Amino acid sequence: MTKILKLKVVGEHTMHCAGCERSITYTLSQFPGVEEVNADWKTQKIRVDLASDEVDLEKIKAELEWIGYAVEAM
Repeated sequence: MTKILKLKVVGEHTMHCAGCERSITYTLSQFPGVEEVNADWKTQKIRVDLASDEVDLEKIKAELEWIGYAVEAM
């Protein structure tokens, strides 16, 4: 069963181009259990489809913060 996480980038440092989308997509797709990542710089939204419980919201938030993006769950 696929679990879907919906996140929104908040704070001063936001996505501002397709390169930002690619950075987020690549970073999160490296986690085991992540099936698909869709990041949209125009809406500041990120959707993560998880195939398993190997990764959770806190791990994803921590990784995004490490690359410079603060997020909150929607």
